[in-house]
Amino acid sequence: MRRPAPNRLVIMPVLSSIVLATLPLVAHAHAGPVSPNPAFLAAASPAEQANPTKDDEGRKPRRDKGLVLRGFAKTGTAGLPGIGFGGGLSVGWMRKHLRLDLMGTGRLNRSQWYPTGSVGGDFSLWRVGLRGCGVFGEGRVTTPICAGADSGLVTATGVGTHAPRTERQPWASVFADIDMVWYVTPQIGLVATSRWLVPLARRNYYIGDRGTLVTTPPFGVEIGLGLELVLP
Repeated sequence: MRRPAPNRLVIMPVLSSIVLATLPLVAHAHAGPVSPNPAFLAAASPAEQANPTKDDEGRKPRRDKGLVLRGFAKTGTAGLPGIGFGGGLSVGWMRKHLRLDLMGTGRLNRSQWYPTGSVGGDFSLWRVGLRGCGVFGEGRVTTPICAGADSGLVTATGVGTHAPRTERQPWASVFADIDMVWYVTPQIGLVATSRWLVPLARRNYYIGDRGTLVTTPPFGVEIGLGLELVLP
């Protein structure tokens, strides 16, 4: 029998070793990149949702909690003769759908005259009140519906007499407010407000023996516009 050539016997084992050595490299190349563990991703998602970033909070249409500062102007009838003008400031605290405000308001002097037109009185009213509100609405427009009470002083000064006098009488009332607030930014809102109030005591004002000049009305209505700021 004829023996195979020596060179052939040497080449065959060498080729086999090279093929076996390259198989793991080929298998790794076809496996592709390692994909993340789905279970790990599923566990991380709730944690991210539970801790919103500052960017998420900045995209809210309005701030629903914090210190609330408001300035406003009003007109209407509130214990003084005729329709008068005034304004005020308030500071409060809001959290979600609840709100509490401490308010201070004033009415500019309002004059009332006897039929002769030469004798009368100047009247002004200053009040401090507290109200609690339920805030309805989730977006940029909210409607606080409130109830509260206030107290203050009515100042009356005689006009057209030889010796005019000034008297101050206590004031107290209960009221209901309906506001509408449109937040142009998450912190700044434009306010339209209305109030229906009932004085707790009605008083008569007169000068000398001329008879009654002014009687406190049984109820009053005020409307106004304002601007409020919600601080973090």
